[in-house]
Amino acid sequence: TDFPPKIDFFDNMLVLDEKAEKVEGANNLRQVNGFPVFGTGQTTEEGFLKVLDKVKAVHGETDEKMLWFNMRKEPVVYINGNPFAPRNPEDLHRNLDIEFSVEELDNLEAHYTNILKAKAEEKEGVLRTMKDVAFAENPMDREAVGEDTKVENLKGQFEIFNSLRENGFENLVTHRIPVTEERSAGEASFDMMVEGLKNEPASTPCVFSDQMGRGRTTSGMVVACLIKEIQITTELRK
Repeated sequence: TDFPPKIDFFDNMLVLDEKAEKVEGANNLRQVNGFPVFGTGQTTEEGFLKVLDKVKAVHGETDEKMLWFNMRKEPVVYINGNPFAPRNPEDLHRNLDIEFSVEELDNLEAHYTNILKAKAEEKEGVLRTMKDVAFAENPMDREAVGEDTKVENLKGQFEIFNSLRENGFENLVTHRIPVTEERSAGEASFDMMVEGLKNEPASTPCVFSDQMGRGRTTSGMVVACLIKEIQITTELRK
């Protein structure tokens, strides 16, 4: 309950080539050439819609499923439309490394959301949040500062996914694949991705996301492309 929320979205997250298309609210959004496989950093609340609209524009307006793979272990909450994640007060510059099942992580996200809502109510709608003064590649070079944020709205990421399904994206299917930041996906995570993709047509679009949309997201995109390559070959033989 003492783990402060730290903002997950900042301009210096962008690492794509300057010529790459930029999508506001979805840092590092890109697609693998020839595959319906997309990757992005943690989006803003509005960014979710922009990503899904982009997928639809590329893939075509169909009633086919759209898969979203959340590669993060950390709970994510949205305060005034921006994503925040809890940090250990003794180590504000690193994402939490917790070993929970997917069900436990989903429950933790809901519980943390409720904790923050209660804290905001106690302080007349004001919540203490954290942010880095400036981005630095090395987490130890970052300086975190606290600020009082007036909460206009607060919701868990799971609530945003539910809202998307209720408002035009009823075929959106979400999967949580918990992977530790800056480490390769383990066998269990690989198996979960295979399970989520194996019964879908190769044409089913999928989006992968983590905090910055780099390491964990890219690993997921590679796995998806390998699986879809096998599926394409199999479908052509039928």
